[in-house]
Amino acid sequence: MFSSKYTFETKETRSIRYLKNGFLYLFSFIFLYIISGYFFILLSDNENNKTLEKFFKTSPDLIVIFTGDSGRIPYGVKLAKKFNQSNIFITGVYNKNSVETLLNPLQLGDEIDGNLLEIDYFARNTVENCLSTLRYLRQKKGFKEILIVSHDYHIPRIKVIFNKVLADDDPYKIYYSGFTTDYSEWRNLKILYTEVYKFIRTYAFLMIWDSESESLTI
Repeated sequence: MFSSKYTFETKETRSIRYLKNGFLYLFSFIFLYIISGYFFILLSDNENNKTLEKFFKTSPDLIVIFTGDSGRIPYGVKLAKKFNQSNIFITGVYNKNSVETLLNPLQLGDEIDGNLLEIDYFARNTVENCLSTLRYLRQKKGFKEILIVSHDYHIPRIKVIFNKVLADDDPYKIYYSGFTTDYSEWRNLKILYTEVYKFIRTYAFLMIWDSESESLTI
């Protein structure tokens, strides 16, 4: 940072120094913010590769789809077909929807067993998506390897939340797959950098949140 060059400095030189420091702080923040979006995509790609390697010849025990933006449910169902897995849990579903209204537009026929698809109406945000998923896993039992599906930009925030809410004795191994976003569109760039802000806000919240008290109820 810029510091005073003189033992005694005038108000003018002090103001100029403060202004330079202010611009430097601002530039550094903007630069790190932009780079963060790039790392979000790299992290999501890395998680996708881990998932493909893990389930190359096997299948996850359960696929969980986080709602919130278009394309996630068709992408999750596509993965279910690829991995020959019909156990699907969709969290954060709008209360007017049902299994039929979610699957019928996809015209799947008998490819996905609707009886093995369950939905959650209660989650209203990403933290609640994770808690609802954890509650479901603890109630159902038997599911160990879980594949979480969302958009690529959303994966880092989901992962940091799960790292917080999972108890030491939880037997679950969580894998992630992000639906690829086209960042040549301005709308999607805006969503990406809004997600960077949401990640920072969520991370700060998790630092002060006592997940132990929450885990007693799920």
